[in-house]
Amino acid sequence: MTKNRPQSALLFLSMFVVLAFTLACSSGKSNFNTQTCSGCQFVYATTNSAQLLTFQIASDGSLGAPQSTVGPANATGLLAISNGGAASFLYVSDPGTSAIRVYNISQVDGSLSPTSLGPYSVSSTPGALAVFGTTLYAAGSSGSIFAFTMNQDGSLTAVAGSPFQAGAGLSHLAVVSPTTAPGAAFLYGANSDDASGSISAFSIATNGVLTPVAGSPFQTVSGGGPEGFFSGTNVLYVALKNANAVAALAIASDGSLSLIAAPFPAGKGTASLGGAGGFLFAANNGDGTISSYSINATSGTLTQVSGSPFPAATPSGDVLYDNGRLFMPDASGNSINGFAPDLSSGAINLLTGSPYGAGSGPLELTAFAFAVKDPP
Repeated sequence: MTKNRPQSALLFLSMFVVLAFTLACSSGKSNFNTQTCSGCQFVYATTNSAQLLTFQIASDGSLGAPQSTVGPANATGLLAISNGGAASFLYVSDPGTSAIRVYNISQVDGSLSPTSLGPYSVSSTPGALAVFGTTLYAAGSSGSIFAFTMNQDGSLTAVAGSPFQAGAGLSHLAVVSPTTAPGAAFLYGANSDDASGSISAFSIATNGVLTPVAGSPFQTVSGGGPEGFFSGTNVLYVALKNANAVAALAIASDGSLSLIAAPFPAGKGTASLGGAGGFLFAANNGDGTISSYSINATSGTLTQVSGSPFPAATPSGDVLYDNGRLFMPDASGNSINGFAPDLSSGAINLLTGSPYGAGSGPLELTAFAFAVKDPP
């Protein structure tokens, strides 16, 4: 019997390891070696109360209870980035100090913690953020676009020539790599306060430097008040808050823009866009609805689906489309509203448990997901 004890102990140990590994996989997190949260998905929110919120997305698309971290108040720009290695960062615009702040994203549970990096000062109040490769762009209240190289450790280095001048009331940014210009990329800025409702266009160099596209800025409609973007393959859609409409602009090979047709009617105060599966969704801040359109893949024109606009809420920031779900911040209700677009009809339905309590007024949202580990 004495000779069998080591074998029995080894068998027991093997069974214990298998059981522990199985439990780790079934929990949706990897506790094997790196402790990385395998395939976990999160929504991050800025708030009006100097808090950053972390929501984990459940398998049914609903949001769990938020974790809170001290952060800048009333920020309208945030972006979650993985550096391709063992670190991930959340970049947040801080209007109170005119700076960009950097937070660590926990590899275990997605929670946030301040870094010792920065803050990185800019010369005007920063707002919306966008990224191309390793370059981070921030829209400034003066109409400037600030460009930073994102280093491997999360730190930022100003790009040569930054800031780059756009137009009045610069509110949103969009990076597009159209098939009309293979290998090229363009940055577009919505000049919300420009009388002609213009959009500034820039070509992006490999080092992040911006060069104005010939003919920029490009007009939408007079006084249209352009805001949020959504990019199709070779079409740029922009919400026109003052025209209660969505404009569709063809993207030429040099990045120049031209209206495809007259703007397409939406609800009141159209301010942000999202889309997928051949549909475009427009959040209407003036009447608390979501307009839903089918996109003609050939012409880029829009057709409102049956039942549109759909009742939603009055958003306090941009609508976020992520992996088959729409999330809308509602500061007045201290909550986030979740919707499930039907990608066969374009109809908008509430997600289970929506609205989701935030504890404070959410303003802007971004999504982030860890890669699925193998084994999970």
